[in-house]
Amino acid sequence: LYPASAKAQDTLQNGLEERGFIVTRLNTYDTVIATWTPEEESLAKSTTVACFASPSAVKAWVKNTAQLDCPRALAACIGETSFAACKKNGWKEEDIFYPEKPGIDGWAESVANALQCLAEDKF
Repeated sequence: LYPASAKAQDTLQNGLEERGFIVTRLNTYDTVIATWTPEEESLAKSTTVACFASPSAVKAWVKNTAQLDCPRALAACIGETSFAACKKNGWKEEDIFYPEKPGIDGWAESVANALQCLAEDKF
């Protein structure tokens, strides 16, 4: 049994099936884009590094910042799917930081690398 978001890609399911597993997918939740308060919008305007753990988080960020007058933040992603979502949504590749191996440790390193880029004034 594979509990997943209704919006989750089939990548994991397909990978397991290709390896001989029988997979029953169960859509257990759905993601919706949050509506931001004026305070949250203000925080977004001053954000220099945005951290993304999923493509839906990227989509929500893009939607919520579309009407704000703010520069695009650097993106620190947990893995390749979030990286791909950032790229698809207009980030330049050099402004996206993501680990070779997805996970919390690599994600923290991606945040540190983005902050180092800012410290070195490469953004």
